[in-house]
Amino acid sequence: MFILNYLSHYFIAETQGVLNNLFNPFESYTLPLDEWVNNLVNFLVDNFRHIFQAISLPISGTLEIVKSTFLAIPPLIFLIIIALLVWQLAGKKIAIYSFIALIIIGFCGAWEAAMVSLSLILTAVIFCMLVGIPLGIICAVSDRFNRVLRPLLDAMQTLPTFVYLVPVVMLFGIGEVSGIIATFVFAVPPLIRLTNLGIRQVSPEAVEAALAFGSTRQQVLLEVQIPLALPTILAGTNQAILLALSMSVVTSMIGVEGLGQMVLQGLGRLNVGLAAVGGLGIVLIAVMLDRITQGVSQGSIQSWQERGPIGWLRSLGLSKRDKATLGISIVFALLVGVTGWQLMSQTNIKSTEDPLPGKGIVVRPTAGLETYGTFITEIVDIGLEKLGYEVKGQKQLNVPAMHIAVSNGDVDFTGTHWEAGHQEFFDNNGGEEKLERLGTLISNSSMGYQIDKKTADEYNITDLSQLQDPEIAQLFDSDGDGLANLIGCTAGWMCEREINHHLQIYGLEDTVEQIQGNYSALLADTLVRYRQGKPILFFAWKPHWFASVLREGEDVEWLNVPFTSLVGTMENFTEKDTLWHDKNLGFPIDNVRILANKKFLETNPVAQRLFEQIEISIEDVNLQQEKVKNGENKPIDIRRHAEEWVVSHQGLFDSWLEVAKS
Repeated sequence: MFILNYLSHYFIAETQGVLNNLFNPFESYTLPLDEWVNNLVNFLVDNFRHIFQAISLPISGTLEIVKSTFLAIPPLIFLIIIALLVWQLAGKKIAIYSFIALIIIGFCGAWEAAMVSLSLILTAVIFCMLVGIPLGIICAVSDRFNRVLRPLLDAMQTLPTFVYLVPVVMLFGIGEVSGIIATFVFAVPPLIRLTNLGIRQVSPEAVEAALAFGSTRQQVLLEVQIPLALPTILAGTNQAILLALSMSVVTSMIGVEGLGQMVLQGLGRLNVGLAAVGGLGIVLIAVMLDRITQGVSQGSIQSWQERGPIGWLRSLGLSKRDKATLGISIVFALLVGVTGWQLMSQTNIKSTEDPLPGKGIVVRPTAGLETYGTFITEIVDIGLEKLGYEVKGQKQLNVPAMHIAVSNGDVDFTGTHWEAGHQEFFDNNGGEEKLERLGTLISNSSMGYQIDKKTADEYNITDLSQLQDPEIAQLFDSDGDGLANLIGCTAGWMCEREINHHLQIYGLEDTVEQIQGNYSALLADTLVRYRQGKPILFFAWKPHWFASVLREGEDVEWLNVPFTSLVGTMENFTEKDTLWHDKNLGFPIDNVRILANKKFLETNPVAQRLFEQIEISIEDVNLQQEKVKNGENKPIDIRRHAEEWVVSHQGLFDSWLEVAKS
């Protein structure tokens, strides 16, 4: 009997296992697609990155010409040129709108960012037209080519842009070129499709008539089909322009400057006003470009010689000599204005008897998206400038992109590398072979879990494990699912995995859930809930401007964890490493250091010695973050904060420079 029972249970268990595998085969085998993609990208980066860098040269060259031209023209002259050009192309009403829109952008303090965005869009659209229109024509004349290209266009239009941002950065480098390529992938498909559609929709009777009069196939295409399809092709160009502009914010995440970066900075600092200025600029430019392209595609009854400023000049009845004189005078006045602007913009650099060690060397820094990182990196930049280096503007990058950029040599250093927290990024991007950590910009940086002081005192909550109690956990339930909402961090950060591990190891999976998303956006909701008097539970770290909004001991309290348990590159840390003011925060107390490209350090020992000296107290960083909280959060404000810090620590700062020069 015992044997029969055993056999029956055995066969039932075996049958259930077979049925589970039959009805849910995905549990028994999973394709390692992620590993295949990683291996492919790494192979391309290791063996063919120089080829992709060469491909980017015409893009970067075109962009540099367009951007330098836009920024070289004084705003007033640029407004006049745009107004006249749009009047000629699209009519007086659209010209007036364009003039007013750009004036609004200028008075909002976003002129330079708008010019950068315009140059990026124009460059992207130029390459979209150079590639998209010929491919659309080939699709129209070849059904086989059209069938082959269609799935690729479907993939380009439906693939989320974030999927190909990282491989694009790894292959082409950080910054504008990668942004243009990502924009191209997103914006070119409609132009190809509409070019194809426009040519295919040309009346067969018109084609037959041209052939009947002896035209060749090439003549029919160039002189009949393309001219008749031009409105549809221009509609495709219009779509490409608008899609390119919509990528402004996305590409700002990989260091692309312009209006999109203003939006990203506003989001990162909960500065709705800054984000609104960038967003308004994008909207105004989008409407302007849309109306211009629509006006061009719809055409006009009048010929180009009879409309716009050219038609107005012709209507004056001037002689040819007077017209030539007027035209030359206008061009001469514009050239004088541009030349004068350039002379006024130049900075006279006084020569010194002792040449500075960094003279003639360009340094490219990067900082994270947080204001504390911009501040401490600005102090490093000032030191480099005092040593004669020409320091480019900081690239605002997220943590993964920042490490990729330093490793690949797209930038030279970052001032926001957390020694313990970013160890995995350090290892995955070449480690000690490509990178070197120097100095300690900020010591004793902390991270952990915080709750509002009111709830902590009322319910005597001091330890994270107390959230095992469903009644305690429901205090922090903001979405009504019965689980406490722990505001976590941005996906991909090291804290994401550690928080999930803590929920598991501390037995909180049934009562607490981590809310993931953009960290700054999540903090916005946290702040609103706090001001409404509701309980809050969130992952926090210092230095961070949010610590100046909700102060430790006054507004919020750190929570203990039952014991230290970490994973990945931090698994060897013990309670001694995670203890902060007699509280076990669960995360190691960290140091923020400079991370530099090793090749850059080998050729710039003076900069290396400077990096090794600089250290800024966390108290000074917290004071600066207080200013950020009070509204001084624009790049020009943070630069001023850095200059003020240098002045107030002049003796210490000068000693760093002396050591660097020695």
